[in-house]
Parts: sequence; C-alpha cells; structure tokens
Amino acid sequence: MKRARFLVFFSGLIGVALLGCSRFADAQTTWQYGRIDSVLKSVNSETKTWVVNTPLTEERTEYRISVHVQDKIISGTYALSSTEPEPPPEWVSGYAVQLEISGDSLYLRSSTGSLRLHITHRKTAQPMQPITAEEKKRLSELNAAPDSDSIIGFSKSGSGKAAAPEPAPPPPPPPPAPSTGLVMVRSTPFLSEVFVDGNSMGYTPAKIALGPGKHTFRVEKPGYKPWTKELTITVGSELTLEATLERK
Repeated sequence: MKRARFLVFFSGLIGVALLGCSRFADAQTTWQYGRIDSVLKSVNSETKTWVVNTPLTEERTEYRISVHVQDKIISGTYALSSTEPEPPPEWVSGYAVQLEISGDSLYLRSSTGSLRLHITHRKTAQPMQPITAEEKKRLSELNAAPDSDSIIGFSKSGSGKAAAPEPAPPPPPPPPAPSTGLVMVRSTPFLSEVFVDGNSMGYTPAKIALGPGKHTFRVEKPGYKPWTKELTITVGSELTLEATLERK
C-alpha cells in the first residue's frame, strides 16, 4: 500500500514538472500574434533656443500605438525622426501583426513595416479576435525573409539576440568661435522697450547679441523718462544692464 501511494505521488511530481517545462517553452516563444488596436499621432512644439527676444521652436511628432494581444492591450510610444519613417498606413484597428516584448520595449512587424516602441501602459481587455489562416500565412512569410528581423533602430540575429551595434558616427566638428557678445537687459518697470543704436530690439527682459565695439542702449516706457547708457562689447562677453526708469 505504501509503495502504491509513493508511485502515485512520484507520478504527480513528474506531471507537474512536465507542465512547468511546457509553460517555460511557451514563454520562450519569441514572436506572438497581435492586432493593432489604435494609432494616435501628436505634434508638440519645443523651444530650442532664443534669438534676441524671440523663441525658436521645433516640432516633435510622436505616435502612440496600442496593440491587442491575447487578453491584454499594450501601448507604446514612438518618436518620429529624420531617419525613421512614419508607421505604415495599413496599421489600422484590427490589422494583424507580429510582436515581441523585451523589457520595456515592444517590437512590431508586418509585411508593410516594423517599429520599436517604448512601452508606457498595459491593461486587461477582452480576448483578441483569433488570427485567421490567411493572416497567419502572410505573417509566417516574415520568418522566411532574409531581412524580416530588421526593426527601426533594432536588428535581431537568428539566435534572437540583438546584433552588434553599428559603429558610432564620428564626433561633430567643434562649434565656430563666437563673433559677438551677449547683453542681458532688465528694467524697472517690466516690459520696457529696448533700443540699441536707435533700433528696437524688443521688450525687457531681453537677451541681445551684438558685434564688438561701442553701442548705445536706450530703454523707454510711456509715462517714464528714457534711460540711456553706452557700453563697449567684446567678443564672447556676457554683460547685464539694469535699467531703472523714473516717472515723468
């Protein structure tokens, strides 16, 4: 009786071990099937620098792509750049893709293109609509293509590991030597108009780049007496003027 109980117990342990191995093998599956849930585009303006008193802005385009896989929806962001194209136009809601999750990165690929996203959100959802035989056939061709694992900004070898990165580009040339000096003009009261050599340069506070030599500064505001000062600018200098205007 004891021997029989031992055999039953031992058989149970083997069954649990085999089930664990099966689940582990499933976890090692590299690419999964998924469907595009949504593709959202946003354009934001970022201030890069200031010229005189005017900001120079640059537009930044970012995509937020959500993918339905099994019973989850995984969302990630992807910033557009001069070397990376936009997501394929075929990627609309319900479009079948292959995906791989590695840390906080989400890799997507299809016959129309591939992307790498930075995962920002995960949530539980209803089970995904099953992939059809025709969709599986189309996606299975990616595994046979010699360049099927080419991802924007990412390349994978046959072993599933990231290929060696490309050599770093040469460092940019040093910036040219400055040919102007910088003057910061502040005033009391605020938002007074600044003139340099008779030319209006905006309103305080103002950063003004000027060539070397003598320059005449005049700060004015209605209801106040003009404030003037002569200043000699040298190349690379950074000076500050504090203009206090008196009421008339």
